[in-house]
Amino acid sequence: MFDNILGQQKVKKILSSQIKNDRVAHAYIFIGSTGIGKRLMALEFAKILNCNMSDFNISDIGACGVCRSCKKITKNIHPDLHFVDFAKQADMKGEELAKQKTLKIEIMKYMQKKIATKAYEGKWKIFIIEPAEKMNITAANSLLKTIEELPENTIIILIAKHKEAIPRTIVSRSQILFFQPLSNEMIITWLMSNFSLSLQKAQEIAKISEGSLEFAIQFINEKKNEGISLWNKLNNKKLYISDILNFSKNIMQKNNALECINTMITEVKKDFRVYPKKFAVVLNLLNNSRTLLLKNVNSQIVLDNLFLDLLDFKGTFIL
Repeated sequence: MFDNILGQQKVKKILSSQIKNDRVAHAYIFIGSTGIGKRLMALEFAKILNCNMSDFNISDIGACGVCRSCKKITKNIHPDLHFVDFAKQADMKGEELAKQKTLKIEIMKYMQKKIATKAYEGKWKIFIIEPAEKMNITAANSLLKTIEELPENTIIILIAKHKEAIPRTIVSRSQILFFQPLSNEMIITWLMSNFSLSLQKAQEIAKISEGSLEFAIQFINEKKNEGISLWNKLNNKKLYISDILNFSKNIMQKNNALECINTMITEVKKDFRVYPKKFAVVLNLLNNSRTLLLKNVNSQIVLDNLFLDLLDFKGTFIL
């Protein structure tokens, strides 16, 4: 079970044993740092418990992944899977997501109403509270009463970074499962497989990700966004020569030259499809620069020359 989740063998073993022996707890607290699989584990847990393939028996295989229930949980639209989080609270209160700082009594009352109703189509009703450490005292007291009176086939999963941030009364009534940071080897293998990174680049990212796959992915996306941002500024004529050289310097400091150019090539290709004559030269400049980087030519010189060439080519940039 849980084969699609990296690491966390101890947690997998505990949950798998409980599922197969029909000894699932009614309240769990998943503890661990950001981006190491807590939420994914909760969702997979929900899938396994609610999988409704007619020929499916609880086994080491886990959820089928293809039945109606599994597909709905994957899309976060299963009527018996509920998220008690800032997004739901903002929607309920008609407020901006950014303004949500604590989970309040209102969202706990929402959960209580859902708990009191019968399951729509699943075998289990599952409620995922995240971030559980952000409950205010009123919400926490309300949750405690709810946990003490949970009906059958209902599970509450709290997701938090630190156990100490959860009231002791709730901790004492829940099963605590600790999630460990992922190993560099796991992150490296996953990045190479899913992002086609070189071993060296995957190692560099894994080293600074602090055992978090989420942080590793964010780091890659930030690099992509830098390339998109740079091209948008170039294309919209918003850069001075001093800006160009500073941008080049910042990219070098982040060891991000090749990724930046690759992203720019992707963006320019979109424009090339609409205006092939106009952007053919730009693509040629970018591809030539990429070739130089792959040949280990000094990255700073390559970037400086590329950006200045692009300014010259555009001609109408502010100088």
